[in-house]
Amino acid sequence: MRRLLAVACVLIFPTPVLATAELWPAAGGLGPPPRHEFGETGVTAGAEYRANWLYVNPVDLSGVKHRRASWVEHRLRLDMTLDYEEKVKLVMSADALDGTLWGDNGTFGASPSPNSGTRAAATNPNNAKVGVGYVGGDELDPDSYGYVLLPSEPFKLRRLYGEVATGIGVVRIGRQPAVEGTGVLVSDGDGRGNRFGYANAGDSVDRILFATKPLEGLKPEAERDRSRDRGLLVAVFYDRVSSEQIRLFGDDLQSAGGVIKYMAPNPGRRTNMVVQGVTAHRWESNFDTNISIAQLRVLTKVDKFSFGAEGVTIQGRTLEVSDALSLINNDPIVRQRVNQWGARAVARWDEPAWTAYLEFDYASGDRDPNPGTPLTQLYFAEDANVGLLMFERVLHFESARSSASGVELLRRVGAKTFPSERVDSEGSFTSALALFPQFDLRPIDNLLLRGGVLAAWAPSSLVDPIESLKRRDGREIEDDLVNFHGGRPGDFYGVELDGRVQWKFMDHFLFDLEGAILFPGDALEDENQQAARSVLIQGRTTFVF
Repeated sequence: MRRLLAVACVLIFPTPVLATAELWPAAGGLGPPPRHEFGETGVTAGAEYRANWLYVNPVDLSGVKHRRASWVEHRLRLDMTLDYEEKVKLVMSADALDGTLWGDNGTFGASPSPNSGTRAAATNPNNAKVGVGYVGGDELDPDSYGYVLLPSEPFKLRRLYGEVATGIGVVRIGRQPAVEGTGVLVSDGDGRGNRFGYANAGDSVDRILFATKPLEGLKPEAERDRSRDRGLLVAVFYDRVSSEQIRLFGDDLQSAGGVIKYMAPNPGRRTNMVVQGVTAHRWESNFDTNISIAQLRVLTKVDKFSFGAEGVTIQGRTLEVSDALSLINNDPIVRQRVNQWGARAVARWDEPAWTAYLEFDYASGDRDPNPGTPLTQLYFAEDANVGLLMFERVLHFESARSSASGVELLRRVGAKTFPSERVDSEGSFTSALALFPQFDLRPIDNLLLRGGVLAAWAPSSLVDPIESLKRRDGREIEDDLVNFHGGRPGDFYGVELDGRVQWKFMDHFLFDLEGAILFPGDALEDENQQAARSVLIQGRTTFVF
């Protein structure tokens, strides 16, 4: 039995074990923190403090109540890894003051409440953040929601897991990143990899994972390759997504899957090839949920030219969405089919002083929100940014307002779950096809100039599912469809011009100044076929140790 295990798999060393082949990285110019040795024990500690100022005008392209928005926010990220001979590790990541506004903010006597009853007498800031919430009026009307102040957690432990490198592979147990890097569906949210904007918390999961390099077990001991960036890697994992009521088992949402990854770098010829496949299955008894996810990623590099592509699909069936949304119009509850598709592809040419970069993005949409029809709308990972304004701010704001009114409606009709919460895009790229050519210029050391032109279309038209269902006056919904601005569904989001200037100082400080102008298309117009041009400016300082 021991001989079979030795032949089947071999130790992976070092980790990470599920690092993705990055297609669209934009290294912040600051490397990972060093490891410090204390005998047989090693400690790796990192800290990043970020302060970001944002100005958008308007964020509501067709309204007058919610036009301008501006705020300054903090975030401190603390990462630490404690290891024994780099074989047994304990990894922790935490955020402090994440999204917390500068200043003493709120309404006295409410939540959040400022520390002083008079603004002129304020001496200490409190913990408040920006969110979309009720601002007055009809609670079922999206126009009654806008930016409000919410209580902010001063400290959040985002990840904590253990890892052991055994003779047959790596085992990782605990709350860990769903993937290491950025993919279409999930992102770790670590570092500064977005070409425009910044990452938030990332995607984490409670998981047991085992990874190995099976072919290395067939080689003599001296020839075995224990690196993490070459050869064939195989991993399997189990996730406990939700347990709900502890005394019941039917409401446990679980997931399991596997990864196969082949890496063939050749530094001598300046070439590289990576092929990665991922499959996962998620299931739950209560809502008869069975959903499968498949992902394929390919990356090739020849000298200065690189090309990469990732495609994902989500297939399956579930009762959960229909069970809730059927209460709006008394529709029958059906087990809806899930049929979602997404893709991202990048071609780039890198010279020492400049980079030419072309990006293609696709996320399927859903033109028919009726509870009996297939669920076809796919969302990119929140931290897989596509531009600065169109999806990140404008669509996020409008979809969040519709989501809030939909949650209130489902609460009133006694829904068991609240799928309308997922209407909030949270800044993700969704229901769109986009072309995004970009160009980087590095005139001197430590200075980066970047520009891009984002053009996006809605192949399935952009539809507000909650408002469309509320307006439905019969079995057919086509004549009742509206977008998030109350207009007819359109097919063109518009064109966005993005720019970024970044300056690096002493490998521990970054200053970023970013701007965007959005020229909206018919997908963002109101019932009068109007939508205002929007502008965004943001400045950001980042201290990294």
